[in-house]
Amino acid sequence: MTKRKFLLQGAVLTAVSLFLRVTNMGYRSFLSQKMGSAGMGLYQLIFSIFMLTVTLSTSGISLAVTRMVSAAIATGRREVIRSTVARCFGFCLTISLSIATLLFFLAKPAATVLLGTPQAAPCLRILGVGLPFMSLCTCMKGYFLAVDESLSTAFSDTVEQLLTMGVTFYLFWRFAPQSLEAACFAAMLSSTLGEMSSFVCGWAAYRRSLKRNTPKRREQASGVLQGLSHIALPCTLSSAARSALNTGENLLIPKELQRYGLGYSSALSQYGLLSGMAMPMLYFPSSLLSSFASLLIPKIAKEREQDHRRTVAHITGKAVGLALAFGMFFSGVFLAFGDSWGMAFYNSNAAGTYLRVLAPLAPLIYLDVVVDSLLKGLDEQFNSMKYNFADSLLRVTLVLCLMRFFGMESYVGILFFSTIFNASLSLHRLLKVTQVRLSLMGNVVLPLACAVLSVIGGKALLSCTGIVQPLWASAVGTAFSAALFAGLYTGSSRLWQRAKKKPAPARTGQLHDL
Repeated sequence: MTKRKFLLQGAVLTAVSLFLRVTNMGYRSFLSQKMGSAGMGLYQLIFSIFMLTVTLSTSGISLAVTRMVSAAIATGRREVIRSTVARCFGFCLTISLSIATLLFFLAKPAATVLLGTPQAAPCLRILGVGLPFMSLCTCMKGYFLAVDESLSTAFSDTVEQLLTMGVTFYLFWRFAPQSLEAACFAAMLSSTLGEMSSFVCGWAAYRRSLKRNTPKRREQASGVLQGLSHIALPCTLSSAARSALNTGENLLIPKELQRYGLGYSSALSQYGLLSGMAMPMLYFPSSLLSSFASLLIPKIAKEREQDHRRTVAHITGKAVGLALAFGMFFSGVFLAFGDSWGMAFYNSNAAGTYLRVLAPLAPLIYLDVVVDSLLKGLDEQFNSMKYNFADSLLRVTLVLCLMRFFGMESYVGILFFSTIFNASLSLHRLLKVTQVRLSLMGNVVLPLACAVLSVIGGKALLSCTGIVQPLWASAVGTAFSAALFAGLYTGSSRLWQRAKKKPAPARTGQLHDL
């Protein structure tokens, strides 16, 4: 992939990802208005259980397909690509159908024991129907990423999102579900139909792509199972363990809040405000990074395959520096305009307050998105597995030990400690493997100063124009701050690079000066 194609494809993917995140925020806003914060809490808990089954069915498969297809392309063996992906399809279908069957029969006990409401069982069953389609889409995503055709994935994701939203709007308009469980079922049914449509679009694009990227002569791929064991198995074990712990954590939070003294509905509301409203807003800007980060996986894998160490170090340094700068800017934006964001999307001051409190985590969260992709491309998924598992285990332990005594405030503290812990380990491993050194001035001080100045400028603009309507205030303030930050950061970075390259003046003795 050329630099121009990388930037162009990354820009298109970022635009699509941003569109999907914006529409998803609007979708969640619609659901929150229909179901309330308690309904959003139940919605989030149901998805927490489902995400464990998704992890078992799909985790690591996309990376394995990307790595194996990228290796085949790098070594000039395109004739084995079709066989490689087909065997991965068979593996995914076997696993996902088995897990979907288990979910169907265990849905009622799971809903009764874990959610405390057996009426939520149909929600789990209907989500299980979409599991095989989701698993096959994950395989195709890995293939498209390896052959530089990620736009096909973006198109199928867009179709899925639009269909999910359209069906949800229709079901709420036509049937107006009254109970929380019925409202959640309508949303889950829409999600499953969206997964099916995504598979249909992705499959059509995959068949066309094979004709362009593989020769007519075909060969049976060897070592696919070994590749899946080496690449996908650590990711699956890591993600499954982490997902199980995350699911346990999400289920524990309302229960621990009840032990703290809150009622069931109040506990669900508190959980819904943080996990269902504030956290999606905090992760929302990561869509601007995730597209480029995903493109780095095949790029860094090919450079590693060809032993281009200096190129790997250069890509790593650039990616980490930009991720830190990006996170610092949005940390400032959330601190300055968090209340407006909360009111604009959810009409909730509490959601905006949570967003402002969590704002300092933005640089580490967004950095982790990039670091995780780089580690996967460098065959470091096993170390990533260890860090993620340790992080999740630590969070569950702290939830059990602290929340019943200190309530939701302690969970915010747990999020801070956990994020710092995980990001520190991952970043240290990446820098050690690539032998990259970060600069305190260039990577921390300069972007932080630019972020502070840009959000001050954004607040000043809103004061001068008198804009107070939440949606316009958050949009105008963020957009103006972003433009100001881009100019300040670009200019200061160039000056800093010139200062580093400029040779220091030779020191002369005092007698010579005289």
